Amino acid sequence: MEIKVLDQAYNPLLKRKEVKVEVTHSRAGTPDRFMIRKELASRLNVKLDNLYVVDMETRTGMERTRCDVEVYDAPENARKVVPSYIIVRNKPPEERKKQAKPAEAPKKPEKKEEKPAEVKKEEKKPPEPKKEERKPPQLKKEEKKPTEAKK
Repeated sequence: MEIKVLDQAYNPLLKRKEVKVEVTHSRAGTPDRFMIRKELASRLNVKLDNLYVVDMETRTGMERTRCDVEVYDAPENARKVVPSYIIVRNKPPEERKKQAKPAEAPKKPEKKEEKPAEVKKEEKKPPEPKKEERKPPQLKKEEKKPTEAKK
């Protein structure tokens, strides 16, 4: 897996560096976000908590993936700005599975109180009126306005 930095820009408002990267993965599938994240963290000399892979795009049949990466100055800034679903996507697969299982556990089937079924009376519908044959609309001749008399 080779990583090539295409573009870098610093965003002072959000206190982060926005990096565009191209990952070449010959004879292998698209690498997962966590692998790219670890590799970039070691290459850019930043902590893993400060770096997030926001977007990955691989075209069909290509062995290259373009990634948008955000490198924050502090992990507190990252927690304020990065959406929670991106944070979850950037975690290792084992940790993601652990978070998914507790979320499913509290869901227990609730016991519903059984109510006696109400008997509904069938309402009689009034008979539908017969459809009349439609006649084409008759065009009215335009009435001519009387011309004003000349003075």
